[in-house]
Amino acid sequence: MADTITGIRVLAAMVIERDWPTFREPDNADRSAMAAETLCYFARQTGLARSDESVDTIMVDLITDLMHLCDKLDIDFSGVLTVSAMHYDDESKG
Repeated sequence: MADTITGIRVLAAMVIERDWPTFREPDNADRSAMAAETLCYFARQTGLARSDESVDTIMVDLITDLMHLCDKLDIDFSGVLTVSAMHYDDESKG
């Protein structure tokens, strides 16, 4: 894990730069900004924003919680990751 980019401040900067247009398909910059906004919200809700944790740690905690949610809803998390990877590949070819 790369801990060179640390803390919630980096995520907040991405959110501030977000320019979410109304009538077009989001590009990868939009998708990254939306993910950063979600991660900022999660970090605030869990107290990680105040602890100056690395972005890596915040992501790990969020993904772990999503795994717990998948268990609760009887969703195959590995399947979700597989489909997500396919979407990422398609979107990255842009």
